[in-house]
Amino acid sequence: MMNNKLLLSAAVAGLLLSPLATQAAEPVSNIGLMGSISRYDVSTDTPTVNNNKQRMPKGGIYYNYGNKMTGKQGLVYQAGAEAQYGKRGDVKERQLQVELDLGYRFDVGNSLYLDGIAGAGYQHNKFDDKKGVDLTVTNKSPFVKAAVGLNHEGNTLLSRLEIGTRYNIEAESRIKAENSRSATADLKGKYSPYAELNFMWDKGYNNMPLTAGVYYMQNNYQLKDRHAYAKTKLKNEEIGLKVGLAF
Repeated sequence: MMNNKLLLSAAVAGLLLSPLATQAAEPVSNIGLMGSISRYDVSTDTPTVNNNKQRMPKGGIYYNYGNKMTGKQGLVYQAGAEAQYGKRGDVKERQLQVELDLGYRFDVGNSLYLDGIAGAGYQHNKFDDKKGVDLTVTNKSPFVKAAVGLNHEGNTLLSRLEIGTRYNIEAESRIKAENSRSATADLKGKYSPYAELNFMWDKGYNNMPLTAGVYYMQNNYQLKDRHAYAKTKLKNEEIGLKVGLAF
């Protein structure tokens, strides 16, 4: 608990101190569509619930605002939100995520920029599996994050690689199996790594830059309390694509 509070305090301190730094570049808005393939692995020691693995296509929308793609040396930041929905047979999933990133970028020469990012956010995930046994798992996960980024500035193309991890803070899960009463319990603190590669072209559509990116994201959930479902685990590995416009 103390480590969680220290991580959260560090993120808040970054939010408060960041206006004192030099801003790297003017921010832009980026909006677009996203699609992904997820692999879900649900395991539990509950006798009436079978362990299950599913692959599911999902689609959704995203929006972010900031200068992580366009920035030079100085303060970089980005606020964003995304929502996805997927359904395959008797299994469906809904996911919402919002986050705020802040960091500082350094010019390392040859049109390359290196930055460190800290941030915080919230993820809501609902997983329904009605195949055989009716199982619903709903996770609410505030998180803090840390990442490193590498930007390259070309003549007409901006590129960015970011690698980092998220860590759950005071997360909780609600589980309901078959006709049993639902139960809510705290989630264990879990690290969830991610990586993303994004591009922005100056010449896009109607004088608006075109953006595209690929990403990998892993989400790990496990109940913390000694509970009837205490050994239930949900692991979600997601590979996705984003395409949008900047303005």
